[in-house]
Amino acid sequence: MQKLLAETKEKAYIFLREFGFEEDELDPVVSKGLRDIEETLEYLKDLLNHDSVLQKDINTVLHGLKGLLFHLGNHTVANKVEKLRYSENINEIRIWIDSL
Repeated sequence: MQKLLAETKEKAYIFLREFGFEEDELDPVVSKGLRDIEETLEYLKDLLNHDSVLQKDINTVLHGLKGLLFHLGNHTVANKVEKLRYSENINEIRIWIDSL
């Protein structure tokens, strides 16, 4: 997960500068975004470990994760998460999370 967070952090500073954020605004926005990504991934892991996993719940969490990644400029991973939203294979999502 640390690799994803580091990659997203690097992209976020570039993306948000280009988007028009001032330098003094970047650190709080990026820090909050990275915390939210980490918390969302942890929640998704917990959700996937339940015996009765609802695809609707997973879809909702993945949608939020996609938005966080996209708004911090990590569009490649956001697109991957978007594809995972429509996967019927829960193990595919687990494998992806384990690869982080």
